Amino acid sequence: MRTVVLAYHEIGAASLQEVIRSGLEVVAVFTHRDDPAEGGWYASVARLAAEHGIPVHAPDKLDHPIWVERIRAMNPQLLLSFHYRNMVGAKIRGLFPAGCINLHSALLPKYRGRAPINWVLVNGETETGVTVHHMAERADTGDIIAQRQVAISVDDDARSLTAKLAKESVAILCEVIPLLKSGKAPRTSQDESKATVMGKRTPADGLLNWSKPAIDLCNLVRAVAHPWPGAFTFAGTRKIMVWRARAMQGSQAAGQPGEILSSSPLVIACGQGALEIQEGQGPSGVWSSGPQLAKDLNLLPRMRLGAKAVAQVRKRTSVLILGVNGFIGSQLSERLLQDDMYEVFGMDLNSENLGSLTSHPRFHFVEGDIAINREWVEFHVRKCDIILPLVAIATPIEYVRNPLRVFELDFEENLRVVRDCVKYGKRLIFPSTSEVYGMCTDELFDEESSPLVTGPIHRQRWIYSASKQLLDRVIWAYGMQRGLRFSLFRPFNWIGPRLDSLDSARVGSSRAITQLILNLVEGTPILLVDGGTQRRCFTEVDEGIECLFRIIENKESRCDGRIFNIGNPDNEASIKELAESLVDAFERHPLRSCYPPFAGFQEIESTTYYGQGYEDVQHRRPSIRNAQTLIGWTPTVSTSTSVERTLDWFLQQHARDHGLTAKVAPKSAAKPTIRA
Repeated sequence: MRTVVLAYHEIGAASLQEVIRSGLEVVAVFTHRDDPAEGGWYASVARLAAEHGIPVHAPDKLDHPIWVERIRAMNPQLLLSFHYRNMVGAKIRGLFPAGCINLHSALLPKYRGRAPINWVLVNGETETGVTVHHMAERADTGDIIAQRQVAISVDDDARSLTAKLAKESVAILCEVIPLLKSGKAPRTSQDESKATVMGKRTPADGLLNWSKPAIDLCNLVRAVAHPWPGAFTFAGTRKIMVWRARAMQGSQAAGQPGEILSSSPLVIACGQGALEIQEGQGPSGVWSSGPQLAKDLNLLPRMRLGAKAVAQVRKRTSVLILGVNGFIGSQLSERLLQDDMYEVFGMDLNSENLGSLTSHPRFHFVEGDIAINREWVEFHVRKCDIILPLVAIATPIEYVRNPLRVFELDFEENLRVVRDCVKYGKRLIFPSTSEVYGMCTDELFDEESSPLVTGPIHRQRWIYSASKQLLDRVIWAYGMQRGLRFSLFRPFNWIGPRLDSLDSARVGSSRAITQLILNLVEGTPILLVDGGTQRRCFTEVDEGIECLFRIIENKESRCDGRIFNIGNPDNEASIKELAESLVDAFERHPLRSCYPPFAGFQEIESTTYYGQGYEDVQHRRPSIRNAQTLIGWTPTVSTSTSVERTLDWFLQQHARDHGLTAKVAPKSAAKPTIRA
């Protein structure tokens, strides 16, 4: 059977060796370039393949059209993946008639995602294992073929556990490969209710937080012990690497977290118990026992270890938000100001959504228009650290009514801000749009690879998408040629409180859900444009804001030069289904008796509702790989929960503004009707 193998690292090499031994015809091996920063201790997949005369490749993008065609030309039948670090897209998976199989070093559905070997140790698990499964669209979610359990001993660290799992990987492949050859590999669906998804780990995650229990810190030390980057702490500004440690759960010695209780042995007080540092390294780089480390660094009882000491208070990060009164700007400002290290400067046409923010000592608001107050904008771009130009016309009816105004504001005025960021060397976080994918047919819209496809010229609705897309490309070019630090984010149908207003819905310039709520409040039929079959992925605003906050935070500069889809791919529903969910929540709401009977649904053509220049897309479902892997963000809030929160906010606002109070609740909900 002609087989292509994707593999890397110790387990990848061991698995490849077993595939070769099994007699499968390996026509090519794809791997990653061996990274010297990882210590070079692990077996080289590339070297092993070369020793057996197998062609080996290490492309940056496996699904590049060039590689798709090269793999197709190999006439492959089976794809096997062992610790290959990149997702395998549908274009590649479609080339293998005998299937695409992955080996994952955990007992799926638990510990999906990155670094499962490290994560099970961090979390103090006593058991893990290996899983062989069919590949699916989302990482590590495919049907299971086989699993083998592996016990984790208290003495295991990441390297010893890797060795155990490599051995079990060979054993499980010995069982599975004959099934693959015969085409009889079983399929057992994963239990999604038991699934956990783990994010990428970085060296910074090794910082020891002494307020945690000693056993947790001991587990962290095991999880990142040499040759991984290691756990660490600081004595003032001096960094101490901790390579081996022991939890002393029974320690009753008084001491604040991080306080040195003894220097020989070197024992540190924790939130619960104490931790003995048995081996480590100080600034000199000499590997030492705990007592020697204490002696060399003059670590004495009652001294405190912890985060790196700073000589002065860190300067607050100043964030300029243009369009701060909007749905995203107002709620992002609240999130930033929860952290003492941020100061927000904002401009907008009014401040009705800002509430108590206007009196916050670290929030500075000016009422203005970026097209008029250009000197103020340029001055504050120069003054602030991070710039978010959120000003845009972003509602469908405006694309048709005012296409030139959309271009002038969304592209031309924002381009001035982009150029100011380049001029003054500021970091730019620019809100693109999910609509840039336009008529793209990809099932999951990928930030890096999905094509951006718009409709015909006479469909004026595409001027919004095209303006955003062109500015995205200009920003990217500035980054590549002028060193602009930037991140692009694409919100996918965020919903929640303060989305917009019922007044904006009355004139047709609101989001879809607000228009639906207005229909319920006024007792008018809900209009289903083109039957409401268009599918969207609705995302809770609080979760979207948290993702955006992490992009602003930008730990280890992971977000620089990256594009982030911010949406919930699991919350896909049609506009009609959204409307039905909204009606159901409306009928159950405590304020329901304040409003007229439900007037039913009415189907209407888009050209009648929006005008001749409108065109819509049938689906818009994001890949959120970048958000998951770079900043550890995965949304969990259901659409029904978001709908209820959004509806409640609008009804509470409306009832308060109109002096409404609930009467006796209705006995039963009206049955929705649809009229063509």
